[in-house]
Amino acid sequence: MFSAVITAGVSVVALASSVAAADPTYSLVFNHQGANFFNNWNFYNGIDTNNTGNVLYQTKQQATDLGLIGLNSAGNTIIKVDNKTSGVGDPTFGRPSVMMTSNYQLSSGNLLLFDAVHLPFGCSVWPAFWSQGQVWPDDGEIDILEGVNLQKNNRFSLHTLNGCKHPDASSALSSLETGSLVSTDCFNQTNFNQGCIVEVPTTASYGADFASAGGGVYAMLWNDTGISLWFFQRSNIPSDLPTDNPNPSAWPLPTAWYPTSSCDWQTFIKPQTLILDITICGNFALNVFNQTCSGNCLDLVQTPSNYDTAYFEISYIKVFQQTNGSTPSVSPEGTASPTGTQSGSSASGTSSSGGGSGSSTGAASPLMSVSTLASVFSLFLAVVFLRA
Repeated sequence: MFSAVITAGVSVVALASSVAAADPTYSLVFNHQGANFFNNWNFYNGIDTNNTGNVLYQTKQQATDLGLIGLNSAGNTIIKVDNKTSGVGDPTFGRPSVMMTSNYQLSSGNLLLFDAVHLPFGCSVWPAFWSQGQVWPDDGEIDILEGVNLQKNNRFSLHTLNGCKHPDASSALSSLETGSLVSTDCFNQTNFNQGCIVEVPTTASYGADFASAGGGVYAMLWNDTGISLWFFQRSNIPSDLPTDNPNPSAWPLPTAWYPTSSCDWQTFIKPQTLILDITICGNFALNVFNQTCSGNCLDLVQTPSNYDTAYFEISYIKVFQQTNGSTPSVSPEGTASPTGTQSGSSASGTSSSGGGSGSSTGAASPLMSVSTLASVFSLFLAVVFLRA
């Protein structure tokens, strides 16, 4: 019986080693694409109390009736600012726009993909694709995409309570990302809520250059190592990315990596709700308006033609859940060497709770971690040997 127990024990250990060595695999849990794009989104309706922007956010029905949301001939989703209604002569005019919040949350174990052909840009325009926890800033904020006015480069950032940081440039950990480090302190009260910023080092990451290059894909992987973010230009998108079987382990190093060692997400980044919106002027766009534009931001709001380029054209937004395999204990997921110029923001406001239509589904919850699985195997072995 003892030899049988030894054999069984070796088999279990071998299985545990096999599981630990395997690359993680991911299962698709939410697919926003085509006719199903607007499933699992809530539309916030009303003025922009979050960033004091000069917009009036519309319900889903209102946005549909005004032509602010829909599909184009390519089957891609359009989400835009109203570029038809004149507000000339009305200094209180709030231009119709869209703000959507997911009715599910992301947490550790999730992979997010955002494929866009065009992003909103133009003087006074401030779009974002981001996330935040239930209570701001206590539960954190992740800015995946945030552009303003005629800015050229996208910037990733976190906004948190005091204690979360990005490794500084002298740290060896900073070499495990390909973006340009701008600021390291994620505390929302440092430098007027600047956040800890990593800039995408190509101008094709936002604005007119992004559109001219055919767009690209933003990706975020959240696991035990921390939060990794990538930007892939259209010409450099990994072959596995358009499929439902992505493999971040084979991707280049991330554009931005916020390791758990310097920002413990269990403390600072709680489960996150996705937010996609386009506001106009507001506290950020106004404050930096003259960096890329001339004149007065508020003078533009009333004229509809100023917003002809203020639209998202999105191929898909996909959310995956890790289903098996392990993640590295120190390094981010991507380990392949960066190729060419392949690469991978500023102040954000406080919480604005969305409401509106949309059916609710359960959030994608992380599965048993490999460390937990290893503990289960160890317990199994102990029990077997005790019984022997």
